Formats: sequence, structure tokens, C-alpha cells
Amino acid sequence: MTRTRLPRGLTLIEFLIATSIMAFAALGVAAMFPAALRSVMAGGDITKATLLAEAMSEVIRSEPFDIVESRYNNVSTKELLVSCPLDDIATPPPYPDYTKKKWACDLLRTGAQDSGRGLPGAYGTVSVACVDANGAAGACGSTSLRRVTVTVFWEAGARSVSLVTNVARVH
Repeated sequence: MTRTRLPRGLTLIEFLIATSIMAFAALGVAAMFPAALRSVMAGGDITKATLLAEAMSEVIRSEPFDIVESRYNNVSTKELLVSCPLDDIATPPPYPDYTKKKWACDLLRTGAQDSGRGLPGAYGTVSVACVDANGAAGACGSTSLRRVTVTVFWEAGARSVSLVTNVARVH
């Protein structure tokens, strides 16, 4: 009678080779996690910057047309003297610079990286251009359209997001 031999298990060498291959593959996958985390954080910062620019744009669009250019053209939150958070009790809003100062505080929320709000080293700028219906620059007295560009910078100005919108005189 012939006896069939059952397969023996893995030898020690086979086991070590298989383990080495799996460890090498696992290290390759693990090396991707820091890059993925950086991408997610950068995407979050872009989203925050876009939302902050959009919020300021909406504030400007809600202002009376006649004061948009005089109040917001060439605004930079770097040049505002503001102590955050704003003391709404001592000086209740609204006052002329309230929206600009509030935006500056929103950009620089304390503990921005820890709380998920604000952006590190952020500041914002606003420019207003008087344009005609075709988008060509014109004299402010003769046009009923303003092109508003809101830009948010962060990481010492290395990154930025700009939002351009038009504000029209409503008759």
C-alpha cells in the first residue's frame, strides 16, 4: 500500500520571505498617509478661505451701492488696528469699520489650527473697480456697476483665494 504524503507546512524561510514582502507592502501604504493628511489640510484651508471671501463679498453686496467704492476700495485687514474678539458691548455695532474689523477677526480666529476656524497668518484685501456693462473700466460717477475683488491670503501670503463679484445699482 502506498502512502500519500500530506503537504508539510511552510518552512521557516518561506515564512520569512512572505512576512518580508507583506511588511514592505505595508510600509509603502503607510508612507502615503502623511501626504494624504497634508492634502486634506490644504483642501480645508482653501475651503475656509473661500468661505471667508464669500462672507465678505456678501457683506459688501448688502451695503448701499453709493458707499461700496468709498468704504471698501483698497481695504487690507493688515492695516486695520483691531483687537479680537471685538468688544460689542463697549462699542455696539454697526459702526463704519465694524464689518472690516469683524472680517479681520474671522480671518485670524485664535487657535486657528486647533479649533478648525480661521487660517494661520491670514489677511484679506478688497478692491473695487468701477466698470461699464461690458466690463471695461470707467469713471465711478458714470457707471452703475462695481467689480469687487475679495482676496484672502494665508501662510504669510504664500497661498490665496480670490473671489470676484459685481455689484449693480438697483433703480
